[in-house]
Amino acid sequence: MDASGFSMGADSMKEFVEMNSNVNLGPIHAPPVIPKKMMMIIGAGFLIWSPFLVKKFVIGNTLLQNKYIWMVASILVYFFSVSGTMYTIIRKAPLFLIDRNDPGKYHIFYQGSGMQLGAEGFAVGFLYTIVGLLLALMTHILVHLKNRGTQSLLMALGLFVSFWAVKRVIYLNNWKTGYGVHAYWPSGWM
Repeated sequence: MDASGFSMGADSMKEFVEMNSNVNLGPIHAPPVIPKKMMMIIGAGFLIWSPFLVKKFVIGNTLLQNKYIWMVASILVYFFSVSGTMYTIIRKAPLFLIDRNDPGKYHIFYQGSGMQLGAEGFAVGFLYTIVGLLLALMTHILVHLKNRGTQSLLMALGLFVSFWAVKRVIYLNNWKTGYGVHAYWPSGWM
């Protein structure tokens, strides 16, 4: 078996060396991840705190039952999903590039469709998150305002900012890829 068939663990590396060199390396002594004393302290702490945790859970006063924590968590999940964080992690894309001609200058946008920088994804994700939050504000909070003038003004402002954010994303996409976004109207409409 070649080297690619083995994992990077100590036992697997030992097996690879023994197989290729015919040398017996002996046993590998690996200490446990958590020592016995630490496990006993953690267990005792859990037993001491368990009545208090059960009481908080029954009352409904835990972090898992707090709606604001769930709202913030959902906004963070949305932000990291639209910003391309998984692409950045999987492809190991850098956050920014340093200019070769001027080392004090950073590039956070890379022109070309073959690569995306981390800060570029965060910028676009931030713009999309602004649009999503403004849409949620307009559909869930502004409809409860009593003053129609204030409601209309805030909705117009929210639509203006959302339009601006989407326009910036389209501009960045056009600059990056060279392709413009335009509508294709059905021929029967003209």
